[in-house]
Amino acid sequence: MKKSRLLKVATLSAASAQKDKSFFEKVKAFFAMLKDYRKGIYTPSKLNLVIGLFAVFYIISPIDIIPEAFFGPFGLIDDFGILMFGMKYFNKEVFKYLSWKENQRVYVID
Repeated sequence: MKKSRLLKVATLSAASAQKDKSFFEKVKAFFAMLKDYRKGIYTPSKLNLVIGLFAVFYIISPIDIIPEAFFGPFGLIDDFGILMFGMKYFNKEVFKYLSWKENQRVYVID
């Protein structure tokens, strides 16, 4: 993949994420989930969090399967793939939390 094509795809993805209001709602829900976890009122799936955190640490780690120093922009492919894999699990946990939160609200109102 050409470097210009990779940058174009990344730019379009970033613009799409900014337009998606639900993305920002999911980020807020994730921090609310952590807050409820610290309070002890919500227990997230450890597997979802471990896989998501592994992905984040892999992205910020200098160790790569395909290093950017040797392969240039092709080295970003593994980072992007692992990021998407990890986000899938974070997203799954956030939806689970939002569902739990909605059930809590229903039981409190009734």
